[in-house]
Amino acid sequence: MRLYLLVAALCHGVGSNIQLQKMYGRITSPDFPNVYPNSKERTWNISVPKGYTIRIYFTHFNMELSYLCEYDYVKISSAGKLVATLCGHESTDTEEAPGNRTYHSIDNTLTVTFRSDYSNENPFTGFEAFYAAEDVDECELLIDDEPLCDHHCHNYLGGFYCSCRVGYVLHENKRTCTVLR
Repeated sequence: MRLYLLVAALCHGVGSNIQLQKMYGRITSPDFPNVYPNSKERTWNISVPKGYTIRIYFTHFNMELSYLCEYDYVKISSAGKLVATLCGHESTDTEEAPGNRTYHSIDNTLTVTFRSDYSNENPFTGFEAFYAAEDVDECELLIDDEPLCDHHCHNYLGGFYCSCRVGYVLHENKRTCTVLR
């Protein structure tokens, strides 16, 4: 009996979580490019080093369309906030399909969740997506409507540093400049 329950649970789509920590990659729905199975859930947790965000775009998207994407969907979230819920093949008044759109993470993490319900009346092939880390240009950021650095900001891959004009010295906070005395 226990074996039967285990096999039944496996056949009915126990969800899986996949951790990805590469700077770029490809993710696809289960069985892509073939028809995706019913009752599946899969989550990809993508993380890149601090100082980067994640860009993701879809090269193929063919999911079941339902009102507000309540049956089959792909959800994209970052920093605990929902970025998009996607379904169908083309966007409608109440549903979004990616089309040529690119999505961006809020921080250095991105979660993509695929879910299919118990039945599909038509063969849907799911999705293929590519993601890549993108450098954050900290020098363009503002803190309380003020630039990050007093005088000069220097951005590099994965970070930044501040420097001062001649006659000034960088303060201990590594962001503000004070006059040399």
